[in-house]
Formats: sequence, structure tokens, C-alpha cells
Amino acid sequence: MKVIVICGGNSAEKEISVKSGLAIFSAVKKKYKSEILFLKDDFSVIDKHYENGDIIFNALHGGYGEDGKIQSFFEERNYGFIGSNSKSCKIAIDKTKCKFFAKNINIPVPFSRIYNQDLSVIDDFDQSFVIKPNTEGSSVGFRKNLSKIKALKFLEKNKHKEMMIEELIIGKEITVSVLGNNVLPIVEIIPKDGTYDYESKYTEGLTSYIVPADIESEVTSYISRKTMQLFQEIGCKDYARFDYILSKDNKPFFLEANTYPGMTKTSLFPKSAASLKMDFDSLIYKLISMNEK
Repeated sequence: MKVIVICGGNSAEKEISVKSGLAIFSAVKKKYKSEILFLKDDFSVIDKHYENGDIIFNALHGGYGEDGKIQSFFEERNYGFIGSNSKSCKIAIDKTKCKFFAKNINIPVPFSRIYNQDLSVIDDFDQSFVIKPNTEGSSVGFRKNLSKIKALKFLEKNKHKEMMIEELIIGKEITVSVLGNNVLPIVEIIPKDGTYDYESKYTEGLTSYIVPADIESEVTSYISRKTMQLFQEIGCKDYARFDYILSKDNKPFFLEANTYPGMTKTSLFPKSAASLKMDFDSLIYKLISMNEK
């Protein structure tokens, strides 16, 4: 058996994917026969490397790496791979669809609308709002606290994308990681300028973290329980990460799910695992062992 790490891709998150892939491969090669493949548009190159019994560690973020396409490719060929299947990915990549699943199990979600070339959609929002792509992560394209005029200009500029307009909830930004049947400690995210955008996520020193988050124990238990329920409802496998805003009155609002979260040594999922004394390499080995036959 060998472990094939795949990364790169063609999404706006390609750079982060490569960082995740290199970090994962650095751990994997210490213990397993392994390869790393840097993919572009055509992922059929995997066929030339995969042998029966191998395990694919998908470090792709966004695009075909998280929308179910590459998972369908694996499933059609009966390839072994770590992470959620195509059906789950198709749900999780779509923020609007994923919110529907959250609402079905009584998890609060912010009011939101999809922009469909109708600029009057802005009028549905009386208070502050954020604009974000409906099917991308890493805060790519994220905009907050825009005036309605600037918002309309931004929507027109990005009309080729499916953009979501979402009510702005003021509160703590938190993220909840699930590993197998366990919910890991909640991470509280504190961006220095108040906005956890792409720059804040990936520039050292612009964001601080509290693990476990400074949240009342009853609220922590509720969020953890509901997150595991959502993980199961969507049909996730092995691992995933779920982002929330905890309002000032301690009400958690679900924002989005990440079936293939960032896996660099400083990413949120490994931070959560590290608070349980599970170092990065051990986390990677745990995910592999969960898929060994």
C-alpha cells in the first residue's frame, strides 16, 4: 500500500491546497510509501499512479476537489480515499444547500439570499450584510460592511459567480472540527482588524486563536452535539470543519461546512487537534489508519 497525496487543482484556493499537500506529504513519507501529485485541470493522471490497495489523501480545496467531481472519479474506479463522498461534498460546497440541512436539525442560520442578476435583492437587507461566493472557501471574494452602492458594484463585477448575500451577525467567530466520531475542541478566531478574510487567514500575526474557545460549557456542549449531528446529516466521513458565529446572546449561527479543510501545520483543524496533544503527524496518521483495510 502507498499513500498518494493530491493537491493543486484549478480553484482560487490552489495556493493553500499546495501548502496543505506539502505539509501532509512531509508527514506521510516518514511512515508510508508515498507519492505527491500536483494536479491541474486533468485529474485522470491519478490512474497512472494508483494501484489496488492504495489510499488517496485529497488535499485539494474548492473547485473539483471539494464539489464532488473528484470524489465521483474515485468512486467510479473504486479507489480508496480519505474523506467525504461525492454526495456529501455536493451538499457541503453549496453554502445555501448546507444551511438547509442545518435548519432541518434546528441549527440557527443567518438570513441570506442568492444574487441572480437582480440588484433589488439588496433591498431585502435592512442592516449590515456580507457578500461571499456561494461555493468557494478561504474567504475568497468575501466582502463585509459595504454600502449598498458599493455592494451593487461588487455584485455586478462578480456576476459570473454565484454570490450569496448574508445577514451580518456580530459575535465570536468559531470553528468546530470533527474527527471520526469525535468533536474536537472549539477554536475561537480573533482577527486583529475584525474581519477574518483571506489575508487574515494566511498572513502570520494578523489573527490570534483561543483553543478551547472561551465559551460557556453548556453552549460548548450544545454546539458540539449539533455539529456532530450535522456532520452525520450531510453524510460526512473521516473529518470536516464547521464554521459559526456565536452571537452576543450566545446563539450559534451556522455559516458553512468544509469537507476537506486546510491541513497545513497552522490550519484550524490541526490547531484543534493539537489542543488534545495530537501533533500534526499523528493527526495525518490517524486519518490514514481510519482508511486502512
